[in-house]
Amino acid sequence: SGSKITASGKVVICRPDAAALEKAYTQETNIPRKISTSQLHTLALGSECMPVAATILYPYETTSTTKRQKNLLKYDYSFDIGEDTSIDAVSLSVGASHPMLKGGTIITTILESIYAHGSLSARDNSILNTGELKRKRNILKHLPAVDFTAGIQNIFIPEESMSYSDDAQTKCIPELFGGQMMVRVTGGFEEVNRLRKTGETNPPASSVSSKKLAPSRQESQDLYVSDGINVLLDFGIDSVALNNQTNVNEFPELDIFGHQKLISTIAGSVDGTIGFHLRPQDLDEVTRSISKNFLNPLEAYEIDFSGSNVYVKISEANATLGHRRLIIPSETTIGVHIVNSIVDMSFDGNTETEVNWDFQGSSPILQKVEIGLDPGRCLHEEKESVNLLIYALRQGRFNLNVSSVGGLTITQAVTTRANREGLYDWKFFNAIVSPDDQSAAHILKVLHDKITMSKLLQVVKLINGDLERVLSYIVKQAWRAKEIFDSEGVSDPGHAIPGHKMARLLSMFLCGDASQVNDVMPIVLRVVQGDGLDVMKTKELLQKNLDIYENYAPEIDRATRWAETMFGSIEAPKPFVEKLGPLSLSPRYLSLFTYYPTAKEIYDTLSEKCHLPLDPSFSAIVSTLAPYLSFPQI
Repeated sequence: SGSKITASGKVVICRPDAAALEKAYTQETNIPRKISTSQLHTLALGSECMPVAATILYPYETTSTTKRQKNLLKYDYSFDIGEDTSIDAVSLSVGASHPMLKGGTIITTILESIYAHGSLSARDNSILNTGELKRKRNILKHLPAVDFTAGIQNIFIPEESMSYSDDAQTKCIPELFGGQMMVRVTGGFEEVNRLRKTGETNPPASSVSSKKLAPSRQESQDLYVSDGINVLLDFGIDSVALNNQTNVNEFPELDIFGHQKLISTIAGSVDGTIGFHLRPQDLDEVTRSISKNFLNPLEAYEIDFSGSNVYVKISEANATLGHRRLIIPSETTIGVHIVNSIVDMSFDGNTETEVNWDFQGSSPILQKVEIGLDPGRCLHEEKESVNLLIYALRQGRFNLNVSSVGGLTITQAVTTRANREGLYDWKFFNAIVSPDDQSAAHILKVLHDKITMSKLLQVVKLINGDLERVLSYIVKQAWRAKEIFDSEGVSDPGHAIPGHKMARLLSMFLCGDASQVNDVMPIVLRVVQGDGLDVMKTKELLQKNLDIYENYAPEIDRATRWAETMFGSIEAPKPFVEKLGPLSLSPRYLSLFTYYPTAKEIYDTLSEKCHLPLDPSFSAIVSTLAPYLSFPQI
């Protein structure tokens, strides 16, 4: 079969009748009309109106309401695309390159079996004001009545096209097979509100505006809307893969060297539905007077994205950097569902999104081999591997809320699926994204969870052994501190405020008993009294009780000096006092005031000759200086 396009249509522009004028007046003022029916008929039958062509080319430029009505024209159009419209295939190539830039991009995609059908027409009593300013936003005032469907049955990137994308930092080779998409655009079903009240499923052909737009197949009632335009995009990709090669910066401490590259592969399938409803804001009589400006369509319309969702199923995902490799379990699923999202035309608004993931009971794995070897080519016995996630984090869901100013908060998922309580429920993720008063306590619970910390130490050990030893010491000391606080009944910082109590806690933390209280007490009292930290006694105490002191002496010294600065008293600087005198006495400006009298000279001259005429030159100088004198001086 070959490509075929069938289309027909008509366009009519004429003078508006009374019904069209009434609709135009109501839309312009956004209030019920206050003009009588006889006045509308008089405007519609006015004999002074110019021809339609002249009204389009030479509209009235006036603020008069009567003449402005003469710029109104009624228009009607109708276009139909036949059911047998189709295109066999289209090749789409996108490329980018520049002689001054590294890299380049060329991606070729084949679109097979493209189809489209539907109708597009003007709504009842559509009015065009030829005298208004030509702005792109005004298209929102002329949204059509539409029932249109288009789709592509097969989308793929041919292997022989050698498609790639290279920005000089990352080179990506994409693969795509079995893509499909369908878009449905509807709007202008005038009696949809009545149908919802009566419980009918689909609007009959006679109820769809005046153009009798009938649905092409049985759809949900929410697809048909009266106000605005509803767009539904349904898509799916059977197989998509991204093969990346990324340059990385050298980091010798982590055994990352300059010649290494991050090589990653991710493949899987994608399914989703993205829908949005462009519609006027729904305001009642109470809020209408304080609502946004309805004369500006950009402020009168909103977009509803509620119900959209995207799901990704990963069949293969791994990343290799030098002698380390990260593997994501196959059949991993990640989903995003927009529960509620209504924004204005500048995309300001609140969004509530549900995020879910499922690693199918497995965990991402981190592997490590000897430096210089490739993890993908080594035997299993030559690899060290560790699971990255504990069992509680291998599946979950939560609600991600985005405020109108971009703030992020995480709450419990709204689905009916049971939500697990524990360390890793939604409160854990919210403590990371949007900390609140309870976040610190929740993070401390995670820090004191030995299963979690043991897993963390295993992962860090594969990254860097020295870092693991330091982190292990810190974590064990944190656990030990918690045990000491619990045994001493300290659950609040205020419980450790007395000096002897604080000295006892520090002694137990250093040596496990209260034998060092007498040595710690003077150091604590000195800090409490504002005299600063005694560095020498502190270092002697640490050297006596810490086994790692000799191995980390420089680091401990720097930490002690930093603590000295933090606890030391700081002398407040004395206020700066600057003595300022008249500029006329300053040597720098003395020459500028040579020809001008001082205020005292002006006063003396006026007092001596209060009844005599003044010298004209003196009067001219005084009038020149008058704007610089204060009112009491004058």
